[in-house]
Amino acid sequence: MDRHQVFATNIFVQDNFLFEETSLYMKNYIQKLWQERSNTVNWQTEPNLHTKVEFKIFADMVLDTSKEILETLDYAVEDIAITDMWGNVLRKGEAHPPHTHSNNFLSGVYYLYSDKAAGIQFFDPRPSADVMVPKKTKKTHNNSNLLSFASKTNRAVFFPSWLNHWVPQNISEKNRISIAWNIQLKGEIGEHNEYQSANF
Repeated sequence: MDRHQVFATNIFVQDNFLFEETSLYMKNYIQKLWQERSNTVNWQTEPNLHTKVEFKIFADMVLDTSKEILETLDYAVEDIAITDMWGNVLRKGEAHPPHTHSNNFLSGVYYLYSDKAAGIQFFDPRPSADVMVPKKTKKTHNNSNLLSFASKTNRAVFFPSWLNHWVPQNISEKNRISIAWNIQLKGEIGEHNEYQSANF
């Protein structure tokens, strides 16, 4: 019997994404900003880290990796740009509620520090997929409607911006420090002959 796995949702995970010195420098940069914070829940930096010289190496790696992902998915794209990039500090007991990253094509998160206590979880985008779910002999990516990836230090996760996701409560005694970003396409998008094209 032939098997066809269709309408795939692609999530890309890369460990050891950065040199340790670069990662440590960015972690210290964000921690310094965080220490000046008020008592804000789910603290975040301004969304302009990609414009800072301190984050240039990282921003370039995000762009290069995003281009590789688009090539892997057989998309013909003229160019891409980072629209937002921001740092996050999640203290014990804090969480990020379910959300998407509207007005972008590709998004991601990089863990500057985490002891895996508050990973990222993705919801099945098919609204009818859990109408009837049999008992599972074992849980796999093929039969689950919620997938979790550990928040491992020096791990980067890239995913479609439309994919609903959240971060459950941080149960660790230590802060989870991360950087998130959004990518948008530039140039001609889509097919003119299908009346579904645009220029950005």
